[in-house]
Amino acid sequence: MKINYKDETFLARWIANELSTEELKEFQQTEVYHQFKAIDDASLLLKAPSYNKEDAFNKVMKNIEPAKTNKKVVKLIPTWMYGAVASIALLISFLYFNNSTTDFSTNYGEQLTITLPDNSKAHLSPKSTITYKKRNWDYKRVLSLKGEAFFEVEKGKSFTVKSNQGNVTVLGTKFTVNTSEGYFEVKCYEGKVKVTSKNKEEVILTKGKAYRNYSNSIEKWEFLDSVPSWIVGESSFNNTPLHQVIKALENQFKLKFDTSKIDTNQRFTGTFTHEDVNIALQTVFAPMKISYKLAENSSVILTYNK
Repeated sequence: MKINYKDETFLARWIANELSTEELKEFQQTEVYHQFKAIDDASLLLKAPSYNKEDAFNKVMKNIEPAKTNKKVVKLIPTWMYGAVASIALLISFLYFNNSTTDFSTNYGEQLTITLPDNSKAHLSPKSTITYKKRNWDYKRVLSLKGEAFFEVEKGKSFTVKSNQGNVTVLGTKFTVNTSEGYFEVKCYEGKVKVTSKNKEEVILTKGKAYRNYSNSIEKWEFLDSVPSWIVGESSFNNTPLHQVIKALENQFKLKFDTSKIDTNQRFTGTFTHEDVNIALQTVFAPMKISYKLAENSSVILTYNK
């Protein structure tokens, strides 16, 4: 195979990792490849979004200027490569801006409502983060979530929430997603959502339907709430593993629990208030016959009642 390095799309396809296996293998065996690789590696050190094309071009040209002797000029690099270098710099700048992301996070006991570019809303619960790209949002409404959030989605093209435990895709609806290591819960408050777990299992939820994937075990149930309870100052749970309830207490009140003496896989059904930490602890642990002791540094030691 003879590679045409002057092809206007070749370098762009190389940077975007779109070359065929044969093209890449042959390209890597050439001197030209190592010259472009050095330029591309250097571009990864760029940290600021500002870009001055003239200054960058002059610096690159200075570094690759043909070597001179007293007798003659030896041309080390083809003329066409000068234009290619500038094209690479422009393409890298374009890719940087095109792939820039927007992040929102909440701290302990904090909630945050974000209005997305299409006027959809994301309500973040404590210790949660969403990340998305503003550019071309109207054509690709996709965001990533860590933690828990309630979404009110405007109708339009598909809207997808991605997480490490699975994805949720809708057109226009209201739903919550709660995701953490080994735990994935989705509740649909309006409309219809498609849930895809990390093992590629798909479930359709309609209004009042809930889905949970916990330790690769599927659970489904129904509910009557019109909005998540944590939006209005309390957290509610339905047959939820205790470690998830404890995580919610930690995120709400900035606590640290010692659970070494209890079984955190047992289930809890109930509600705790966000207004008073002591009442919240009593509400959760008293029915489960678990005693708690507040230690220094906001640490809570849990033990079973004797």
